[in-house]
Amino acid sequence: MVSMTQRFHEWLWDNQHANRPWWARIPIVVLRYLFGLSRDLIGGQLSLHAMGLVYSTLLATVPLIAFSFSVLRGLNLHLELAPLLNEFLAPLGPQGQNLTDNVLGMVDNVRGSVLGGLSLALFLYTAISMIQKVEASFNFVWHVGSARSLSRRIVDYAAVLLVAPLVMALAFTALASLRNTAVAQVVAESAVFGSVTVGVSKLLPILMVVSLFSALYKWLPNARVEWRAALVGGATAGTLWAACGVFFAEFVATSSRTLVIYAGFAIAILALIWLYVNWLVLLLGARIAFYFQNRAYLKIGEDDPAMPNATREQIALELMRAAAIGFRSGDNEITLRHLAAQLGIAGMYLQGVANELETAGLLVITAKDRLMPGRDIHEVTLADVIDVVRGGNAGLVSKPHWSGASSEVLVEMDARIRSGVLAQSLADWTAQK
Repeated sequence: MVSMTQRFHEWLWDNQHANRPWWARIPIVVLRYLFGLSRDLIGGQLSLHAMGLVYSTLLATVPLIAFSFSVLRGLNLHLELAPLLNEFLAPLGPQGQNLTDNVLGMVDNVRGSVLGGLSLALFLYTAISMIQKVEASFNFVWHVGSARSLSRRIVDYAAVLLVAPLVMALAFTALASLRNTAVAQVVAESAVFGSVTVGVSKLLPILMVVSLFSALYKWLPNARVEWRAALVGGATAGTLWAACGVFFAEFVATSSRTLVIYAGFAIAILALIWLYVNWLVLLLGARIAFYFQNRAYLKIGEDDPAMPNATREQIALELMRAAAIGFRSGDNEITLRHLAAQLGIAGMYLQGVANELETAGLLVITAKDRLMPGRDIHEVTLADVIDVVRGGNAGLVSKPHWSGASSEVLVEMDARIRSGVLAQSLADWTAQK
């Protein structure tokens, strides 16, 4: 007998919904996203990553703010750091201001004359390690198995440590200057536009959070994230963050008597909970951005699509064929999306195989998602392509002790195949098609 859960699942993913009017499809799409996010939360992986980031945050908060403080102090913008931190800790209530003062007090004590060479190196390592863990969590959300190269890490992490705080400080300074202008004051005192000005002033911090989240979703994962997906994820996460701030502030206000039990530990407990909520919201927004760009994953969730080896091999050949033909003809517009549409297959099935070919150096996927050969197509054989997707240990814990008879059969079969069609180079094969 079919259960209610199975019936709901079949109804939710029924292809007939595509025939409905656009306004009738909106609730279905919202339900699918809610279903996917709920499934991911129940699975527990996002929560584990959020808890791990909370631990990393406790170690890296002072180093990260110290580096930001040093950069901003050189430009006489360090005073803008306090309002930014205070805005983040506002849901903690009056104790948030005390925590802001304590953190900034510790940051102010971090000076090159106080820290020795080894301590400074540990400080720098802690800050960079924090960014690496955030990147690893985003890569998990985006089903990316490998981190960015060392050269890219140096450039991107330097941008996070140096450029990001500068942009935020300049934004706060520009807003403060704008509010102090004569025109802004006249508008604020106007009976007509006064309420609008108040609403805009309350909305601006949320817009800044949305912009920050969108930028993180765009650049931090080691994947090609479309701006539309990053903005959808950033807008959703920013709105959810603001809502969580309101509810958390109400929780702190109504639970003051209960928190008395914890005495001096109350602020630490509240800070840990609030950090966890922030990281979980950030990861949920990243997951929404991933699902928006890869809608086929909404149905299967975190599991990578299972494919027979024959399908993986054919996908690998199609990818290398498209890259080689595009290279020979000068058509550099062939992308994973175009090829997926041409083959009539979801892009997620191509992405995993493409990543394996790129790691092996046979394929290059440019910043604009275009497919290019990674090596001279005259030197790449079809056997090289097949070997990439046949690699791995198939999940075996140890190497099996195969019998000599079965091994001889496979070796002879493989030798005959390689001496035939697989011995062709990629250039010769594509020239015949």
